[in-house]
Amino acid sequence: MPIIDQGYQHWSGELSGHTWRWLAVTRQGIKITLRNRFLRYVLFAAWVPAVALVTILSAWGLLERKSSMVSTFIQFMRFMNPGVVADPRYYRVDIWRLSYGYFLHFELFFSMILILLVGPSLISQDLRVNALPLYFSRPLRRLDYFVGKLGIIVAFLGMVLIVPAVVAYIFGLLFSLDIRVIPDTLGILLEVVAYGLIITLSAGTLILALSGLSRNSRYVALMWLGLWFVSSVVSSVLEGVYHQQMRYAAYAQTPQIQESPLGSDHNAAKTRHDWVAWQKSQAAYRAAMLHDRQTDWRPLISYTGDLSRIEDHLLGLNDAWRKLAKLEPSITARNRLLAQYTGPQFPWYWSGAVLVFLFGLSLCILNLSIRSLDRLK
Repeated sequence: MPIIDQGYQHWSGELSGHTWRWLAVTRQGIKITLRNRFLRYVLFAAWVPAVALVTILSAWGLLERKSSMVSTFIQFMRFMNPGVVADPRYYRVDIWRLSYGYFLHFELFFSMILILLVGPSLISQDLRVNALPLYFSRPLRRLDYFVGKLGIIVAFLGMVLIVPAVVAYIFGLLFSLDIRVIPDTLGILLEVVAYGLIITLSAGTLILALSGLSRNSRYVALMWLGLWFVSSVVSSVLEGVYHQQMRYAAYAQTPQIQESPLGSDHNAAKTRHDWVAWQKSQAAYRAAMLHDRQTDWRPLISYTGDLSRIEDHLLGLNDAWRKLAKLEPSITARNRLLAQYTGPQFPWYWSGAVLVFLFGLSLCILNLSIRSLDRLK
């Protein structure tokens, strides 16, 4: 058998720069991740709020045009104040903001689940099978590797956060047929996209950092659940205890109505008096809660609570509810609406500082965990 010595042959192809080399990592990671059937189910479920957003914005556009088709939707809008339905164009921006706010509220939950399914194995699996020397033996920098892994998370979160928001915006424009809707609502779309990028960069770098700490993806998933779920539970418990204390304090400070004289209707009068006292204590509790929301730090403990506070600031959700609350005839009714629907009102940069700290810590962990292996390329 003849032996052919091939020797060295010069490669005559065209070399590409480092700019798009991370895309190969992202593309291959998406293909592998989409094999997970449960992940595909979660993606389909995450698009349900997007369908609801498209329906609401389309129906609102028809309502602004006084279209005959909107009569079907009016019966579902009875929960709104009649003043809002009577003048839909005046409240256009507020309704769009609140619609996108509810959409992002639900999608934040699905985003955490998607990260739980996608993120833990991104780096830990490479550490377990010792694949990093193979990566870095190629003309691939450490930054290309990180950006490629982050691109996988960006792709999946973009499917449930940014893409549905843009599609819903287009439908809202088409059904409104009013050129003024573009300058009124374009800022909302940009704010939604910015918030989606904040979630993607913050949560993406955080899960990559956790994934780089262990070779076992199950431990990484538990760490993510602890950061997301446990922090939210602890924050909710602290807020619940604090609000219960405020409720007791408001009831104790409310002047109790003296017991009515004995008579045939004594029990009915006493029940009525207790009801009036309870109503006064509830009004005092709501007023105190709205005041203390400006300094209540307990939502800071929750990672998703910090993200939600950034959402409230970007979209101006609390301001939108205050505008709608002015339609209520009494201060008591306004406070009831604001206490039920508005969120935390502490300075937004408190949450911003927490997210920036976690982002910087994630970058440090990623840099330290992979630095030694970068010499193998």
